[in-house]
Formats: sequence, structure tokens, C-alpha cells
Amino acid sequence: MDNERTIIEKAMGLIYDKAAERYSPKVVDHGINPRNHGFMENPDGYASFTGPCGDTMEIFLRVRNGIIDDITFDTDGCAFTLAAGSVATELAKGKSFAECLALNESAILDELENMPDDHTHCARLAALTFHKALRNCFRKMKEDE
Repeated sequence: MDNERTIIEKAMGLIYDKAAERYSPKVVDHGINPRNHGFMENPDGYASFTGPCGDTMEIFLRVRNGIIDDITFDTDGCAFTLAAGSVATELAKGKSFAECLALNESAILDELENMPDDHTHCARLAALTFHKALRNCFRKMKEDE
């Protein structure tokens, strides 16, 4: 078991090193170790969106006093989609609804620093899904008034 774990760790290290030769450290890190990845029970806001590439992203929000208190995401996409979802959730956490309006494709790409041109649509998918989840949350809040 320990031998198998050592082999896996070495293989992951090689994959990380190879990827780091081509992509920014942030793209590689968030693609391999996505933050806020997973599902959320009883979210205040939720959205699922499928992009033109066929990848689907889901975003779950929990809001307290108008601030994104918790946010998670899931995707069936590639490492670049994972990286975009991870960065989107990090940028949103702790922000007000008004501040979240600035979270768009450009903000995600800027944070990732060097997303390959053929994968910039992953940042668009994350931004669109996030804004759809915000609208869902806002609509639920209005219904509860």
C-alpha cells in the first residue's frame, strides 16, 4: 500500500512538472487541486450550465447578510474547467452581491494568469454559471419576502 502511494505521488509530481512547463502555476495548481470542489446541501442559490464544448458546471451558494458565505462547484469538465471553477469560487467567497458583479470571464482569466487560448471558454462557463446561481439566489430571496 505504501509502495503504491509512493508511485502515485511520484507520477503526480511528474505530471505537475510537465504541466508547469506549459501553463501558469495557478492554472496547474487549481486544475490539480481545485478549491471549493463538491456539492452543498440546501444551497441558497444554485445553477447548472452546459457550455458549447459540452462541459457542465454546477455552482452552489450560501449567503449570509448579503455576503457569499460559502460556495462550491462541480464539473464534468477538464482540468482547465476545474481551474476556472476553483478560481471563480475563491474570487466570490466573502464578497457582496454588488462586488460579485465584477466576477466575469476576464477576472477569472486574469487570476489564472495564462489560460491557453483554446480553453478560455472554461472561464466563461464558470462566470456564466456563477451569475446564474446569483440570480437564482436573488430570486429565492425575493420570493421569501
